[in-house]
Amino acid sequence: MQMNLRPKVRKMSTYDLGMSDPSIHTGSFESQVTPEGQAEELEDPEPPPCLHGAFHWVTGDTQYLTDFLERWPLLSPVLPLRLLNAILRTLGAPLLANNPFSGALVLAALLIEAPLVVIWGTGALLVAFLTALLLRQPQHIVSSGQVTQHGLLLGLLVGHAMHSRLPGNGLVSGAARQGSGLAGVTASALLLGVLAAVSSVPSVSYPNSALSLTMPYVLIGTPLCASLGFRDVAEPTGVPDVTALPSAAAPVVSVPATPVLVDGLVNVTVRPTSQHLQWTLVLQGVVRGAGQVYGCEGLVSSGLVFAATLVFSPTVFGQALLGTLTGALCGTLLDEPPYTALYAGQYGRHSLLTALSLGGFFFVLNTYSTLAGVFGGVLATLLFHALRKSPLAVLTTPHVISTLIFLHARLRGGLLKRVDLIYLSFPEMHRRLFRPGNAVEDFVLA
Repeated sequence: MQMNLRPKVRKMSTYDLGMSDPSIHTGSFESQVTPEGQAEELEDPEPPPCLHGAFHWVTGDTQYLTDFLERWPLLSPVLPLRLLNAILRTLGAPLLANNPFSGALVLAALLIEAPLVVIWGTGALLVAFLTALLLRQPQHIVSSGQVTQHGLLLGLLVGHAMHSRLPGNGLVSGAARQGSGLAGVTASALLLGVLAAVSSVPSVSYPNSALSLTMPYVLIGTPLCASLGFRDVAEPTGVPDVTALPSAAAPVVSVPATPVLVDGLVNVTVRPTSQHLQWTLVLQGVVRGAGQVYGCEGLVSSGLVFAATLVFSPTVFGQALLGTLTGALCGTLLDEPPYTALYAGQYGRHSLLTALSLGGFFFVLNTYSTLAGVFGGVLATLLFHALRKSPLAVLTTPHVISTLIFLHARLRGGLLKRVDLIYLSFPEMHRRLFRPGNAVEDFVLA
């Protein structure tokens, strides 16, 4: 499939797969088309709202970094920097955070949680990256992580599957305990390499130039989990096991409250109970929902993932927090005692992704898009609860289904303004593009 070059509108687009005419421009932004047909870039002295000062250099999509690196030939001294930029942006891509600083925080979170998982994820990412380059996909799409994020997610999935089999920290010993040994690990690595390469093929990663979110990851990851015998929704290991109360016939034994040690931090004092919610743990589950996007259950790792969304966009951070809070509140009604999945943040993962997708990213931020994100988060949580007991892997299926339903919904009166794929950047920029008197739909065709 032949890709079209994006228009010179602040070089903000990272999801511009449906552009049919690169001559579209606007007089109020950075590009004009000369009579000779050549695009001339202009400077935009006004940064988006809330991105003044030093924050302007680290917040948003930091397109200036990619612009600087793309000025050099592929085989040049800056090649390691270009590769590092692409890897870090890909790490933030599952959160829609096209920002290398956000990716660095996600990398730190993964290294704290499970360093061996990072090896699997990075290896699959590099395979997907090289495949995309061999297929001559546009460099700005590859560097943004739009294509290679599926390989990253597949690598993290296999990494967590291998890590779940370990009695300790030795990968080979854990595989030997499963009867597969080093040969099984090698076979899993080869299978992952093939699937990561397939995930970066244009017809798979973005079929028909349509918005597919992480659907390729779901379609490839579901049979992969079945072949590995791995369930992505397993019993949490980073939250306390709450024992059931004794029955009426049995004598009641008074158990003193003891601190629960999680990831080296004393989190909360918990009394064993099977019927009453521990609201302190519910609030911890709100934070853990962000880490669950990458399979992290630790509070520190989850906090770093939240920080990654804040660095990318304060709006995305607020919507992510609202989304995981919505999922946690729904989980208090849906989950069953002893509420281990709720406390681990599993109910907040899909609602978080849905809320940040709808509340300011794919829709221009306003009251109605925020409400769409909340209701989309509720739908994603209900779908997760329905799929949780199924034999198949859940992955990001609830998020993909609920987000696509709302994106294809039509609301009268233009209350929900959907951002065209070629102009997707970050919410603050979307607000500026679609503000009154400066609307994108007022473009003049060259």
